[in-house]
Amino acid sequence: MSDNACPPLVGGGPRLFTRTDFSPAEKPGENAPFSYVIADIHLETDVSHPINRHFLHFLAHEAPEADTLYILGDLFERWLGDDIGLEDYAPIINALRALTDSGTAVKLLYGNRDFLMREAFWDATGVQPMPEVVLTDIHGHCVILCHGDELCTLDTEYQAVRRRLRSAWLQWLFLHMSRARRRAVGERMRLRSQQESAHKPDAWMDVDEDTVRSWFDAYADYPHLIHGHTHRPGHHLYPNGRHRWVLGDWRPQAWVLRIDPSTIAFHCLTPDEQPA
Repeated sequence: MSDNACPPLVGGGPRLFTRTDFSPAEKPGENAPFSYVIADIHLETDVSHPINRHFLHFLAHEAPEADTLYILGDLFERWLGDDIGLEDYAPIINALRALTDSGTAVKLLYGNRDFLMREAFWDATGVQPMPEVVLTDIHGHCVILCHGDELCTLDTEYQAVRRRLRSAWLQWLFLHMSRARRRAVGERMRLRSQQESAHKPDAWMDVDEDTVRSWFDAYADYPHLIHGHTHRPGHHLYPNGRHRWVLGDWRPQAWVLRIDPSTIAFHCLTPDEQPA
């Protein structure tokens, strides 16, 4: 595959599930349907962290109004296996289960920090897994959903590491390590990633525009590309009515993309706007 080639539409995501329809599950009622799309919350294991409290408020108050909540990766700062993650993030797990039990569907694809969720996570939360690249219709809008690191193809070293980390045999080996060793390895990798990112050219940290255009050419019937990863929120216009929507991280405000039959628009929620 060339550097700017489109990835396959299947494979590379959660392997235990096969789903072909990722359109919203609209709720009955008189209100116009709408869905939220978010990414890059980077939840911490400290339950009192402001990001965690902000997200729990969102799950309890804003998210239940939506038909579907799409999460495009990096929900968690790290996920070292279901046995560790379900304990470290227990309040988040319970809140996600309460949301899905209330009737709001939650659909999630992997990020670059939390791609080791397995069956126990999906069972505990009721969240539905999606492959790494999704073509779907959200309330009449044809969209491409992905985390976004697939588009950062100028950073060839990162792409090589990404392919290795997504290999089934390496993930199997990691998940069969002791809990203590997985925590130690995970912390070393996090620190190394921070150090390497600090010294990379700025252009490497963003998407490659040639790659973006190649995706629009390959998926010509899908004029909206929605992703996160870069933490550079914005709405970018391209020829022929194409749009690239970049979700921001949740530091400090929450970047939420709201999609209904008539519009796609950003909503920013700051912690100050929400009651404690």
